Amino acid sequence: MLTLALMAEIAALVVADYGAAMELLVGRQDQGQSRWLARGAVDWARNVLAEDARTSTSDHPGEIWATRIAPTPVDDGEVGGEIIDYSGYFNLNGLVENGVAVAEQVESYRRLLQLIGAPPQDAASLAAALVDWLDANNERESNGAESDWYAAQGKQYRVANGPLADIDELGLVRGYSEDVINRLRSVAVVLPESTPINANTAPPEVLSALIRNLSIDDARVMAVRRRANPFADAAGFLAQLPRGATPPPAGRFSVTSRYFLVGGRAKYGMAVTRMQVLLDRRSVWPEIVWQKIL
Repeated sequence: MLTLALMAEIAALVVADYGAAMELLVGRQDQGQSRWLARGAVDWARNVLAEDARTSTSDHPGEIWATRIAPTPVDDGEVGGEIIDYSGYFNLNGLVENGVAVAEQVESYRRLLQLIGAPPQDAASLAAALVDWLDANNERESNGAESDWYAAQGKQYRVANGPLADIDELGLVRGYSEDVINRLRSVAVVLPESTPINANTAPPEVLSALIRNLSIDDARVMAVRRRANPFADAAGFLAQLPRGATPPPAGRFSVTSRYFLVGGRAKYGMAVTRMQVLLDRRSVWPEIVWQKIL
């Protein structure tokens, strides 16, 4: 049923835009059609998420939106993709609010860095460097790096003194090697606003980092249990915390999600389009925050 719905959605879009596609030069027609297919996949994802918002009070991997669509033949082409809940990941921009570092978030980020393999001293240095990149002042954090450090290294840029636009921007920040960035991709994202973490979709490392005294082993056990029994609300999640874990501040966790990444791949003839779109489901109909053709 899910695949048939996707095919119908995209086929309708392709038919509606066929006249525009025919205006493309012959050599670019396949590329144009593959992009129309990719756009259709994004519109389908928006419809799925909108329907989910209308009919569900929680978000978890057992719902339709979380079903990955394998490459499927559609109108002489092929399309597939997936929807990823970004509200379960650690938001790097949340280290700073109103230009000022949030101590509790910075502490959680240090723990997260250690959980993905950074030694404690490196984790402290990486966290401080990112805070200096994000915050509004030019005062260096302990172990941090402000604009004067980059100038001394001969860099042709200065700190942003503002939020990250993309996780790849970390490559400009002192200490963030390709290996560190790739490790972070599995647990952290860059979002325009801080929102509660979805306890049903957060990786165990994020749960352990945000909840003091919650070991990674206990976090993994919780992650396994929620597959069969997703949390119905934040209170249900907190009630399942093991003895000794420090309950997080109110509002830190929820079981609903606002931000989703749609990743799609469409093929038409010899042309292939890969697209990523960040959606904000602040209201029922998800709005596009940004989109990339890869």
